Amino acid sequence: MEVKIMDTDPKLSVDEVQLKAHASNWEEAIQVAAKPLVDGKKITNDYVTAMIDSVKKLGPYIVIAPGLALGHARPSEAVHQTGFAIATLAEPVKFGNKDNDPVDLVVILASTSDTAHLSLLQKIVMFLNDSQNLETLRRAKTREDAKHIAEQINGGDQ
Repeated sequence: MEVKIMDTDPKLSVDEVQLKAHASNWEEAIQVAAKPLVDGKKITNDYVTAMIDSVKKLGPYIVIAPGLALGHARPSEAVHQTGFAIATLAEPVKFGNKDNDPVDLVVILASTSDTAHLSLLQKIVMFLNDSQNLETLRRAKTREDAKHIAEQINGGDQ
């Protein structure tokens, strides 16, 4: 029997923020953005596959704003711990969303249940709703920039 880690108040770590990552297409953009969660054993590769399969089946619905994709899939055994990761892309990629392509910012959201991600989603939405934060994120280049972004999203905590 596998033990789930409690998701009391998930935080974004500096290692889950990738800046100017490289991806040649939308599938690779999802894989690259999700890599810190896979490496941290918060999700498995099955969750990455589920996110990609969702877009193939339902279309590019995850592109929720100009240049911004929110990768996610249904909670499953492939999610060991609720979390999220952010990747800015060095070169934008097309997801097939005529209104919001190309995408240069990919946020991955993974949840262990239908409700475990709500506080996390609220943090990221509050951050992304501020156009100044979006510009700061898109201009970020260094690990120090990534640390500042993580602290801001976490409400001052890192």
